[in-house]
Amino acid sequence: MNLFLVSFLSGIITWILLSKIIPILSINFLDNPNERSSHLKPIPSGGGIVFVFVICITCTLFRFWIPLYCLPLAIVGFIDDFIGLPAFLRYISQLLTVSLIIIKSDLIFNFLNLFYNFEYFFLFIIILFFGTAIINFINFMDGLDGFLVSNFIIILIFSAMISENSIYLLIGPLSGFIIYNWQPAKVFMGDVGSTFLGAIFFGILINTNSLNDSSLIFFLGFPLLADAFTCVLRRFSMGHNIFLPHKLHLYQRLNQSGISHSKISILYSIFTLLISLTAFSNKGYVYLPILFCIIIGLYFDKNIAIPFKSKNV
Repeated sequence: MNLFLVSFLSGIITWILLSKIIPILSINFLDNPNERSSHLKPIPSGGGIVFVFVICITCTLFRFWIPLYCLPLAIVGFIDDFIGLPAFLRYISQLLTVSLIIIKSDLIFNFLNLFYNFEYFFLFIIILFFGTAIINFINFMDGLDGFLVSNFIIILIFSAMISENSIYLLIGPLSGFIIYNWQPAKVFMGDVGSTFLGAIFFGILINTNSLNDSSLIFFLGFPLLADAFTCVLRRFSMGHNIFLPHKLHLYQRLNQSGISHSKISILYSIFTLLISLTAFSNKGYVYLPILFCIIIGLYFDKNIAIPFKSKNV
């Protein structure tokens, strides 16, 4: 069956299932607003379980296994959305997921050599922590209505064009989800969805045909990853506990300055689209939209967003 038809049908199924599950999530998975929230009323969370389920089913039918490797992490995220889990348990689940993705990946070295060659083992450790960083950075960016999912739809479209057609199977379910997640959101994806997407992005990165393709796909996520990474660096330089929750990402401070969720989501999506179009059509000039993104980001940081505070918030 045609990939695009399956993706379209899975999007409709996701949309229908969400309409049925949102009332259930409203009972046990309510995200009540607090001082770090960007919403003002309780919103059901954990809705990402729907697109996780649909994606895993459809990708299994087409023997595209990366989402299956990420499923255990999504289950841990779902439990965390429900009862809350200690940070070390969540991180262990990330390490195990990333390890599985690496073992099953198309990397240029044989995994067995990691146990006999120190250089390969050292590389494995670097990639392992890089993978968990990707997962957490993507998770950090799920803080506004429609924000993460709108950017990820663009990232996945161009990842499929650069690397693997099966990635198109992920787009339909996310498109069905965004209908309920766009401002004003009727449901949040929760950690079950955001960590799953982060792990999938990492899985796509290390399952390309070349390092060049991997670097191009990495650049697709630049607006999201750059915001997360620079925020961690700034907090660390100011002596913050970088493991504590906060509202200091640029996208969060833009929202606190009065810009709506939808406008910020569109802004970041435009930059993601510009970088993606250049990466696909003229990869040698991908640094130009990235440089433009950095310049505009610095301008917004200095002139529009509320100031970066010197303490955790």
